[in-house]
Amino acid sequence: MAAAFLGFVLLAAAVFVLSERQAAKMNVGFPAFADSPFTLRDQSGAERTNTDFAGAPIALFFGYTYCPDVCPMTLSMLANNLDDVSERGIDTSALQILFVTVDDERDTPDQLAAYLSLFDVPVTGLTGDAAALKAARGAFGAYAKRVEGEDGLVLWDHSSAVFLYEANGKFTGTLTFDEPVEFSIEKLARLLTR
Repeated sequence: MAAAFLGFVLLAAAVFVLSERQAAKMNVGFPAFADSPFTLRDQSGAERTNTDFAGAPIALFFGYTYCPDVCPMTLSMLANNLDDVSERGIDTSALQILFVTVDDERDTPDQLAAYLSLFDVPVTGLTGDAAALKAARGAFGAYAKRVEGEDGLVLWDHSSAVFLYEANGKFTGTLTFDEPVEFSIEKLARLLTR
């Protein structure tokens, strides 16, 4: 049983590496981080643009602080995976984690600061008005839709992938909170050693 599992993991890793190499050769897919402009405010209220994050690897995702499941699971996954990467002897301090809200009504800088302080990983929260957040989502090809229930509860249906960018701004793949842990750890390790 252990040999079968190991064989599966090795096969999956080989498929992942080969598909990533093929995608790089084809020169298609997501634009570089520098080609996805935005102007937003961080959790301290300072104006930030995409150029502020140039020169270091990035893990970027879209969510909101009132999210009941995907967002807290994603932040916890990143914290745990980075601990595992660090245990391999890889310095994780260069990674910039960006959390761009989709909820302009509730996610003020103060709300972002309070929420992000709950997680054991450094994260830059970004917010803005509805137009600025929509433009940021468009620049990265992310999706979000406000959903209000009959009881008045407001939720957001939104993209859940974490977009990964190398230090040079090149898109290198995604993470999702429900993928095998080994895959996430390997992707982050590779991102941080390039």
